[in-house]
Amino acid sequence: MRGPAEIIVASTPSCAARAAELASGLPRLVGGDAAATPMSLADAAARCERPGVEAVTVMLDPSDVPTGLSELMDAAEESRTAVLLMAGTSADPRPDPRNGAVEPLDADAAQVAAALRGLIGRRRDLERVGHELRIASRFAGGLRGEIARMQEELQLAAQVQREFLPREFPSVGDFAVDVFWRPASYVSGDIYDVARLDERHLGVFIADAVGHGVPAALLTMVICRGLPSKDVGGGTYRIVPPSEALARINADMIAHQGRTTRFATAAYAVIDTATGRVRFASAGHPAPVLMRADGTLETVEAEGGLLGVFEGEEYAEATFELRPGDRLLLHSDGFEQAFPGDPTGSRHARLPSKRYLDEFAAVRGAASATELVQQIGRRIDVQFGSVHQADDVTLLVVERTPARGGA
Repeated sequence: MRGPAEIIVASTPSCAARAAELASGLPRLVGGDAAATPMSLADAAARCERPGVEAVTVMLDPSDVPTGLSELMDAAEESRTAVLLMAGTSADPRPDPRNGAVEPLDADAAQVAAALRGLIGRRRDLERVGHELRIASRFAGGLRGEIARMQEELQLAAQVQREFLPREFPSVGDFAVDVFWRPASYVSGDIYDVARLDERHLGVFIADAVGHGVPAALLTMVICRGLPSKDVGGGTYRIVPPSEALARINADMIAHQGRTTRFATAAYAVIDTATGRVRFASAGHPAPVLMRADGTLETVEAEGGLLGVFEGEEYAEATFELRPGDRLLLHSDGFEQAFPGDPTGSRHARLPSKRYLDEFAAVRGAASATELVQQIGRRIDVQFGSVHQADDVTLLVVERTPARGGA
């Protein structure tokens, strides 16, 4: 608990009598059990270094040499003690109050006491603010450490997610695969997989969780790892059709739902690389684009609701053929915002649009799936808002290479 205010009245020798008189009258006027002590400038400098001093009144006669004044002011600044300077007379021009607390030497005790009460009150306010600032600084330091820890964990999560993605794509028949995958943040709610199912079948899967960040990334990783591509038993196996695979994932998600519903879109294709026949199913996912060898573009529609929403949902299958030179482009809905509808950057530029179909058409002359992916990446990089990407972006390109011919 704070004790009574201690006030030092420091003066040069010529002002000593006035200082003693002022010190005797100040305690009653300041109030709060204040105590006032007259002393020399040198003694006041030493006293400021001890606790308990609330304010220092310095009385200077213009004709005096203020020996010890510098030491006193330094000590007061170091101890954050308020200083009231008394110099000159009331007839002199009034100093700018922004330059400090100043009163004339002939000011009466009541006037000095009022100034001192203001200084002491302000000092206590400053001490309180300083204390709160120190507390805030400690909290800020802890917050910075927590943010750094979270960033480290997110970077580790991003690394783990990348390690779960295919590093190389299987080579089956005359089919080639490449991918463009770019998260909007540390981790992506998009995921993909390309698997060799047997010596002639290729499974191509893409999923996009609704939302962003770590929850979306975890959901898509669980979905991808839970994809039932083959049933094995009795010394044989069966390739699970795309429609059945999505239905089983949907049932599993609904069975494991808690209080918070999580859902995702997905698309799955099983390709017979010997014949080029593709069986395809979609769970609310954007329709893939079929890029024919002659340059024409088609979209592949297959009905089916989102994963994790409708119990007992059935997923229709679409079948088509990939001929030599044809390409199948499976993409996430991030492409609807990757290419702004208004390239000038207006407030409507980030609204979803179908302009990405024009971009796909513009790169259909790419010599390979890898070159097509690279060209799409460069086109995304020059778009408005590409530095702060609005959504995760994924493009899987499956190509039946013309060099090896058909089945």
